Amino acid sequence: MVEKKTGFKESYWWIFAFALLLRVVAMLIWGDSLEETVYEYDRIARNIAAGLGFSFDMYGSTPLAPTAWMAPFYPYLLAAYYRLIGDNLLGVALSQALAGGAICWLLGVGGRMLSGKNVGMIAALSFAIYPEMILLPMKFVAETWILLEMALIFVIGAKYVRDGKRSQIIIVGILCGIAALTRVSALALPLALLFWFWLKREKTRKLLLDSVLLLLVAAAVVAPWTIRNYSVFGEFIPVRTNFWINVWRGNFPDATGTPRNFDKIPHDAALDPRYEAFVESQLVGGEIQHEEVYRRLALQHIKDDPLRYLSLSLRRFFYFWTIDPTHPLTGHPVYWAPWFLLLILAGVGVFSSRDHWSDYSFWYLLFGITTLAYSLTLVLPRYRIPLLPGLILLAAEGLRTLFSLRRESGRA
Repeated sequence: MVEKKTGFKESYWWIFAFALLLRVVAMLIWGDSLEETVYEYDRIARNIAAGLGFSFDMYGSTPLAPTAWMAPFYPYLLAAYYRLIGDNLLGVALSQALAGGAICWLLGVGGRMLSGKNVGMIAALSFAIYPEMILLPMKFVAETWILLEMALIFVIGAKYVRDGKRSQIIIVGILCGIAALTRVSALALPLALLFWFWLKREKTRKLLLDSVLLLLVAAAVVAPWTIRNYSVFGEFIPVRTNFWINVWRGNFPDATGTPRNFDKIPHDAALDPRYEAFVESQLVGGEIQHEEVYRRLALQHIKDDPLRYLSLSLRRFFYFWTIDPTHPLTGHPVYWAPWFLLLILAGVGVFSSRDHWSDYSFWYLLFGITTLAYSLTLVLPRYRIPLLPGLILLAAEGLRTLFSLRRESGRA
C-alpha cells in the first residue's frame, strides 16, 4: 500500500463536478422515464410517509401488513423525502447523482492510498464516465447508496490499515451496519474487512480486539431492526425476507437462472398455468408463510434434479461475469461493451498488482462471496454493481501498467 497522506485533493474535485454534470445531462435527456423505475421501495416508502408504517401489500395480492420484504434504509430515505418535498422524484435522482460524484472522489482517494495518484485519478474518472453509473441515479433502487457506503468503508478501512486507530474501526463498523440495512448482501462486508486487516496489519492483541469491536458495532447497528422483525413476525429475520422466493425463481422447473425467460419476459408473467395454479394454491397466510412455501418448493426442485441445479448454478456464474441473455438490454453495446472492457483491464490489473495483491484482498474476497451467493440462487446484472469499485480500481492498475509499457516501448 502506498503510504501517502490524503485529504480533499483539489485534483479530484473537477472529476466530482464532471461526474455530476454527466448525470444531470442524462436526467435532462431521459428524465421523463423517472417514474418508470420505482419498485417495492416506493410502495413501502409511501406507506411510511402516510403513517402506515413499514408495510406492503405485495402489489395488492395480500392485505396491507407490516413487512420485512426489503432492507429498510432506502424505503425510509424515500419516505423522508416524500414527507419533506413531495412526490416529485427529481430531487431523489439529483441526490443520487451527487452520491455518484462523491463515489468518484472516494475512489480517487482510495486508489491513491493503494497505488498512487495515477491509479486514483484513473479510477475516479473511470467511475465518472462508466455508462451504467451515469444512468444509475435515475433508477430508484438501493445500489447508489450501497456503492457510496462501500466506497466510504473502503477508504476508512485503508486508513485503518495505515494508521490502526480504533476510532476508524468504530466508523467502519457503523457503516457496515448501515450497509447491511441497505442491502442484505453487505452482511459479508465485515468478513472481507477482517480478511484484509489480518493480511495487512501485524497480528496483535489489539488487532483481535479491534476485530471483535468491528463485529459488535456492526451488529449493534443492525440489531434494532432485527428486534423489530422478531417482535412483528415472531421469527429471527436479521434484515429482510424474500430470500427463498428468489431461490425458487432461479430454480423452479422452467427457470433460466434469472428472473426472466429467454423471451425476456419476467417469469411471474410467463409461468405455465398449471404450475402457477399449483403454487398459488400453496400460498396461504402472510409473508412468512409464503416464504416457507417457496423454501419448500425450491429445495424440493433442487433435490428432485440436482444435476439441473448444478447446470443452472454454472449458468448463473457465467451470466454474472458476462452477459445475461434474458435481460432486455442484452443486445445493446452500451450495456455489454463497457463491461467487457472493464473485465479485460481489471484482469491486467490483477496480474500487474500481484506483488501487492493483499492491498486488494478486501475486493477479492467480496468477488468470491458475491459470485458464490448469486450463482447458487438468482442472478441479475444489477447484483454485480456493488463490485464495480473494486473492478474499476483493478482496471486503473491495468491502465497504468499499459501506459507504462507504452512509454517504455516508445523510449526503446
